[in-house]
This record gives sequence, C-alpha cells and structure tokens, in this order.
Amino acid sequence: MAADPVTLPDLLADGRPSAIALPEPHADGHPSRSQPITEAVRLGPEVLIWRRAFSARPDQAAEARRFVRFLLGSTVFADDAELIVGELAGNAIRHTRSGPPNGHFTVEITLTSARHEALTAPASAVSVLVTVYDLGGGGVPRFDDGGRHDSYEENGRGLAIVTALAARVGYQGTPAGGHRVWAYLTTPDPRPG
Repeated sequence: MAADPVTLPDLLADGRPSAIALPEPHADGHPSRSQPITEAVRLGPEVLIWRRAFSARPDQAAEARRFVRFLLGSTVFADDAELIVGELAGNAIRHTRSGPPNGHFTVEITLTSARHEALTAPASAVSVLVTVYDLGGGGVPRFDDGGRHDSYEENGRGLAIVTALAARVGYQGTPAGGHRVWAYLTTPDPRPG
C-alpha cells in the first residue's frame, strides 16, 4: 500500500520529524488552492490525528458531524468544525462518485498544540485541520459563489460558509483520482512570546 505523503513525516538527519511540504499555491494565488500551514501535518507528540470512513448515504453526513462533535466537543473548534465537516461531507455525497451506492468518503481531523508541546487533551489544541476525502468525479471544489449573486438561492453557499469560518481552505486532487478538501481553523496562542 502506498504511503500517504500528508500523514508520514520526513525525517531530519537526527531522526526528528520535520514539517511536510504540501504543493505550492497555483500561479493565480487563489486562496482555495493554498496549502494548509505545515504545523497541521507534522507528526509527533504535538499532533493528534483521527480518520474515519463513512458510507456515502445521506444520513452519514450527520454521522460525520457527530464524529467531529465527539472528538472536538471540549475545544473552541467544535461548532465550526462540525458545520464544516457537514458541508464537506454533503458535497462529497452530492457532487462526487462517493455518493452512488457503495460509495464512501473519509473524514480526517488533525489537532496541533502550541509550540510543538505534547498535546495531552484536545482542549489544549491551537489548531485543527478538517479534511474530507472523496472519490472524485464532477468538477473541482469552488470556494467562491461561482459568480452567483442571487441572495435567495437555497443551494450553493456551503463552501463560501466554510471559507468564512476557516483561516485557510483548499483542496488537492482531481475529478479522476479524488479530492482532499480541507479547512484549517486556528486560535492565537494565548501565551506571550
């Protein structure tokens, strides 16, 4: 099985894990194609990662929200992360090959502590990376409103809401191979200097 470059560390000469570099933003610099801050993908005692696959039935978006609430309920990120994963899971079910019978999507939650200290409880995290993996198909995720300006539209605002809640958003992948759609939430480190 091939290693996932986002979850395996590069090792420094002394054997310590280093940050994993993600692809650079596209030439147009659009923020939806920016990489998440590398702190959120470093492995070690300062990071907690959970991953769970869901069958792509409509009720499973609610299950994904409950999963995130269970993991992050004691953190400042719980409400926003729950809303974000609901939007991303719903999009995976509605707009990708994850949605048909026998399809699935995967939710990954990555918590990071301040200043590379051991993360002893989710409540001590200063950032969370919410990621949903889909099976591809359709187009690519759009984090703007697609040029629609009708304030009475009932659909099509999910990724705009995700963008408003997150410090950074983006995706990697293709319609042919699947997408990794993510939102990065952070809070300032409360300690000085």
